[in-house]
Amino acid sequence: MRGFVWLILGLMFSSVDAKELFDQDKIVRYLSEENPFVYDTLGKKYVYEAKETYALGAFDTKISTKYDTKRYPASEGDFFDTAIEKPMENGLELVARYRKAEGVQEYNNIKTSDKGEFQVGIKVPLREFIKGINSRKFNLQTASLESVQFNFEAKNNLRFLYLDILSSYHKLLYYNALLELEEKLFSKGKDREFFIQRGVKEGALAEIALLEMEQQIINRKQRLLLARNDYENALESFLKYLSFSRESFTTQYRLMNILEVPTKHTNLESSIHYALLHRPDLKVFEYEKEKLALEMKQATLLKYPKVNVGLYGVHDIKYENGFKVAMDMDFPIEQRQYMGKYTEIQKKIDNIENKKEKSIITIKTNLTNIVNSLAVLEKNIENSKEEVSLVEKLEKAESKKYKLGGSTLFMVNQREISTLEVKKKLLKYHLHYLLLAQEAKSEMGKSFEIPN
Repeated sequence: MRGFVWLILGLMFSSVDAKELFDQDKIVRYLSEENPFVYDTLGKKYVYEAKETYALGAFDTKISTKYDTKRYPASEGDFFDTAIEKPMENGLELVARYRKAEGVQEYNNIKTSDKGEFQVGIKVPLREFIKGINSRKFNLQTASLESVQFNFEAKNNLRFLYLDILSSYHKLLYYNALLELEEKLFSKGKDREFFIQRGVKEGALAEIALLEMEQQIINRKQRLLLARNDYENALESFLKYLSFSRESFTTQYRLMNILEVPTKHTNLESSIHYALLHRPDLKVFEYEKEKLALEMKQATLLKYPKVNVGLYGVHDIKYENGFKVAMDMDFPIEQRQYMGKYTEIQKKIDNIENKKEKSIITIKTNLTNIVNSLAVLEKNIENSKEEVSLVEKLEKAESKKYKLGGSTLFMVNQREISTLEVKKKLLKYHLHYLLLAQEAKSEMGKSFEIPN
């Protein structure tokens, strides 16, 4: 019989050991881009990539064709035009075309021979060419900056997501530890109940002792049910981030003891220094300023006259060569558009600078408060460990007194409950420490890299 019991126990422990320990590092395995919580923070990147491609399309080579024929009572005419146009990043536009015009033209005064003519030309927006900025280039560079800016925004969103996930993970470890404590308390009660039942049966104990023990068992069962419910809820809250079923998780993994989760001292000065260098939301401010600087460069064009120059060389198959030079110009005298746009952009830059400074102050304050709180928790954890050692000794002493007839079942129960509450307090201190330590990492800008 004894050998069978040891066999069952051996199988139970081997089953537990066969499960893989689920530590913090394994969480990242399940945070790929296919994870809906992760994708929610990254999905927009494809939108911004498409916007950048769309802006790049403004430099596409274009082919255009126009055909017009008319047979009016008093006039006749035919017009055919096909052209290739290539916009350049510096604002120039290259044009090559063939056209043929015969008869009276309705919308232009173009005349060619019956064999048509070839034309090669260039359009030069002088203002944009000299200043090195034009609407196409502006749109492309803006789209490119927005794409990079969103990458930092996505990293910032991942930072918050990772904080939520690890907070949920540490709470799961906490409620799992509470459940184990309640299970041990219930097990102690059941063992004592068996001892009392035998004592009552032998006449060594009064029957009221059994009634008192049964009441304690009921109370402990209620506590156990509440602890199990808290654990089950914590498990569901955590697994939702991993898209992992409860059955698969509990079959494959076992949880570590929250008291065994390593802790690391956080230095305030190095934490602030790291945050100011790596916080993704601070990087976002920089790219917003770059976009506004680009917008300011575009706005400066409003200060100068708008001058467009065109130069075209023509070769008519029948009438030989020719050329055409064209220029147009306009200039707003009051320049209210420029002044209004300049002031608008400058105010936006001031607002961004103010927001960045506000964020830096908030980061420093938050990290200072967190580091101070961690220092207090470290002391409380050490004190709680000493307290746990003391209450465990008191509980053992009370249990011995009871077995020797020098104590009561009520006092033993109180000692056990007191020990449990002190252990729960230690667990709570440890949970708060882990949550604050992770919050400190999040404030510093630390997150995770999405696995490929």
